[in-house]
Amino acid sequence: MKKANPKTHIQVSHNELTSLCAKAFMGLNKHCGEADIIAKMVADLEMVGLNGVKHFVNALAFIEKDHDQPISIDSECLQGVKADLKGCSIICHLPSLLDYSVEKLAEQTAITLILTHCHNRWLAFSELLKLAKQDLFVKASWNNGSTAQQVIYILDAGQCLPELYLSDQKENDTHSLTIEISQHPLSHPAVHDNMQHISALHQADNQKNAWKQGIAVTQDDWAYLHSIASHLLVESSERSRMGAGGDHTEKHQ
Repeated sequence: MKKANPKTHIQVSHNELTSLCAKAFMGLNKHCGEADIIAKMVADLEMVGLNGVKHFVNALAFIEKDHDQPISIDSECLQGVKADLKGCSIICHLPSLLDYSVEKLAEQTAITLILTHCHNRWLAFSELLKLAKQDLFVKASWNNGSTAQQVIYILDAGQCLPELYLSDQKENDTHSLTIEISQHPLSHPAVHDNMQHISALHQADNQKNAWKQGIAVTQDDWAYLHSIASHLLVESSERSRMGAGGDHTEKHQ
């Protein structure tokens, strides 16, 4: 596990991280998305060494501009479901879309969820873990435009952490996410020289260290999350002052 620079990083606990992330999301005053679920999405990814906080900081810009309405299904058939997120982050909408997709497995053995025009796909991590806990097999894939990488994420039923495969980007589509959910095993890619394999065991080691030593977060990211969360505190204070003022506007005769 890479050591953080103590001059630019601070160590925080899992509880501190989830609490601040939840407050930061609530500070945006959005109707779609649940703060505790989103905070868990961030923390779970960060704990295994996959930069959950950085991805959340990037996601906040998309969430702030989100049209803040439930996502509608564009098309569906026996094999799959397709939805256009219209440039939104996945984190406010993925849980409900996965629930909808899993319900359809009562009628079939596998389904594919395709999300187009979406962002912050790394943060799907913890929601996909939930599917494995339901004894389902999961395979997620996307092209990461910022690093020109193709990411393949595979979870076998009951598995606690995924196998991750990163290779050179093969397609031009950098804003889609494909999630295959099955009651039967899904194939793993053949590992080759130009592919990076981040094993479940490696992630588990990072997770163990994070529980023992705390989570290293950059001071800039921590300060930014506090600034977003402060919107909630300011509004609460203003409501409190208005409430208190209302109690004293009438003078007793």
